[in-house]
Amino acid sequence: MALLRIPLLNKIYGTIKQVNEAISPNKKSSFRQVVLVEFPRAGQHSVGFVTGEPGPELRPRIGEKVVSVFIPTTPNITSGFVVLVPEQTLTKLDISVAEGIKYIISLGSVSREFAVASGVEPAPPPK
Repeated sequence: MALLRIPLLNKIYGTIKQVNEAISPNKKSSFRQVVLVEFPRAGQHSVGFVTGEPGPELRPRIGEKVVSVFIPTTPNITSGFVVLVPEQTLTKLDISVAEGIKYIISLGSVSREFAVASGVEPAPPPK
């Protein structure tokens, strides 16, 4: 494909392709739910995506029911952190995975719909 030979476009195309594959409805796993999780420390929250439960190697070592949450970095969501979080500490958001990704890629600037869906009233726009 010609796009893959153009230096800057090949990176943009590659990232978009990876994101599209991650949220494709035909893919069984991927991101399951958009959540808020206290990360990187208590009192600070990050948007993350539930990706599943830890495997049999980790379950007995943790001692409580946890889920795997992928917390992407902004604006390149193909990198980030995978954290194991107790399920009861998550705040599940009533937004689609696509909306969550849009929020992260936009550096948080696409926030009106996101804030309303999460139950937080956004601040009025600056004058």
